Order: sequence, then structure tokens, then C-alpha cells
Amino acid sequence: MKFIIIGAGGVGSFYGVKLKMIGHNVTFIARNDNLEYLKDNKLKLTHPDFLFEDYVDVISIEELDKIDPSMIDAIFIATKSMSTKLISKTLAKWIEHTLDVPYFISLQNGVENEDRMCKYLPKDKVIGGLTRLIAAHIIKIGEVESVGEVQTILGAVFPDEKNNDFLEILKKQLDKTNTTTILTNNIKLELWKKLIINNGVNAICALLEEKSGTLINDEKVSVLIYNLMKEAAIASHAVGVNISEDDANEMFELMKNFESIIPSMWMDKKNNRDLELDDICGVVIKNCEKQGIDASYTRTISTVLEYQYKKQKNSEK
Repeated sequence: MKFIIIGAGGVGSFYGVKLKMIGHNVTFIARNDNLEYLKDNKLKLTHPDFLFEDYVDVISIEELDKIDPSMIDAIFIATKSMSTKLISKTLAKWIEHTLDVPYFISLQNGVENEDRMCKYLPKDKVIGGLTRLIAAHIIKIGEVESVGEVQTILGAVFPDEKNNDFLEILKKQLDKTNTTTILTNNIKLELWKKLIINNGVNAICALLEEKSGTLINDEKVSVLIYNLMKEAAIASHAVGVNISEDDANEMFELMKNFESIIPSMWMDKKNNRDLELDDICGVVIKNCEKQGIDASYTRTISTVLEYQYKKQKNSEK
């Protein structure tokens, strides 16, 4: 199969490398220094279970026009959520004169990426996806470090026979990579479940600069995490997902046994990259407000983190 991976960061590199290692044709789309480095140097990806170090095919998004869309099976989008709209518009222009278009798979944080994609791309070709348990980050240019068991949940936003058949084929290939892939007919629910976890630990880990396992097992901080998760569950009711408090309780208890990781916002803070606060905490605040509720825990943690980060960036100028 032929894949394009938009985003050669942690998650994008991991999935692209895994598919390449089992023999598939993979092209990465990167930008700036990462693009220039990977054109002439090897990509190194480490995981406790394997090591990859080799050259990869990499292009800029402007060079996408050189590729025939009908020759591509799927495009994985593994960028920050802030870029989803622009990428979707670019992809829509790329496929506008093609009848046989690839599937478009989001592996991003947040619950609104698929809606943005559906505004510009064929709705039956949009696949929602999420990763669980894995932590994958760029530790220096051209080098990615990953840890953890890898679980991927995939589901069509508008399921039909064709996209279900495609997902079955894709699952068979992903199963060969020694990762776990789960297919669902309710991807929106699964995305919100991940948002609950993200809202619980992502921002607070970045704020306190501590791993997830340490904080969730701390007697006092765990109370904050529990309430952050509960607010995300409440927010889900505004969009008809309706995750219950009991569901949130169960997820909170499960998280205590997850591998302790450095979540993405902490890594972004370390590397002076934009934080996905609007697509994680902002979504919770907005959807609680729709119900006349103030997500006070989420608002407090995200506001303090945003203020701290802006102060950090200003001091470095």
C-alpha cells in the first residue's frame, strides 16, 4: 500500500516507520529544518522493542502536487490540531480534479479535527483516529524517542460499506507491526474518551513539569486530575456524546496503572512550540459553558499554564 504521513514528529514518524518496516511505500511530509535534515540524513526512531535508522522519502507539502492522488491509499495527518484547517484546504485543492481519492486519517489530539476535515474533504473518506498508551517525541532533529504499548483506535466519521472494508484491510496491515488496532463505529465517543484523559493530565503535567504517573498517584494532585477529567465528561453532553461520571471514574482508576509518560504539552513547552490548549482545555471550557457550567478546574490549570508559557517565551526573546 502507499501512504503519505503529514507530520514527521513523534506520532507521525512512529506510524510511518512501522508501515515502512513491513514493506509499504511511505512518504513523509515535513517542513522547515526537519524537512531539510531528512532530505539528506537518516531518520532515527527508538523504542524499547526496536530501533529504526534509515533514510526516508520526504517532501514539502508544496511538492504534493507532483503525486497523483489516485495512487495513494491513505494519508495520515499527525500534526498539531491548529494546522488541520489549512492542511484540509490544501488537500482539497490537491484532489479537486481526481475521482479516486485516498482516505484521510487524523491521528491528532482533540475532538474537532474530523469536523474541520469534513468541511473540505469527502466525508466518506474521513477517518477519525487516536493513539493510546504510546508517547513519542522528537528529542533532537532527525531523532524520535518512543515508549509504551501502542494502541490505535480507528473509525469512519460516516461509516459505510466501502470505508469499513478499507479499515479492515488497514487493520490487517497495522496488526503486522506488533501494535494493537481497534475498529469502532463510534469514533466520536472514543475521541471524547481520549479528550477526558488528555484534559486530565496533559496541561497539568506541563504546568508542574512532572510525569503523568507521578501526578495521578499523588494524593492531592490526583484530586485535581479527577476533577479535570470529570469536567471533560460533563462537556461531552453538549455534543450528545454523554459520557457519565461513572465512566470518568472508571477511566481515572485505569489511568493509575498506565505507564508514566511525558505528555505532549510538556514536550511542546520544553521545545517552545505552540501548546494545544484550545483543542484540549478550550473545548472542555466551551462545551461546559454551553450548558451554563464553568469548568473551573480546567480554566484554572490552562490559564495558569498559558500565562506561565507566555512569560517563559517573552523572557527568552
